[in-house]
Amino acid sequence: MVRKTVTIKDDLFHKLELNHIMKQYQSFSDLVSNALMLLIEKQKKEQYKKALIEASKDKLYLEDMKNIENDFQYSDYEHM
Repeated sequence: MVRKTVTIKDDLFHKLELNHIMKQYQSFSDLVSNALMLLIEKQKKEQYKKALIEASKDKLYLEDMKNIENDFQYSDYEHM
């Protein structure tokens, strides 16, 4: 585990207290770790979304996806 010192604005800390958010965690470090994990997950989702948008503009990618879809169009019926 890495130790870091964190300084936050007073009003942000008071909002955490007023909304009883700090009571949901064993320690302030747990709260910060959880918040950072959520931030990382959010950024991953946004990067994935951007990649999908870029892929939707790529003719070769779209052609590959169409070919894959055609190749597997009957696979759902194989188990029946």
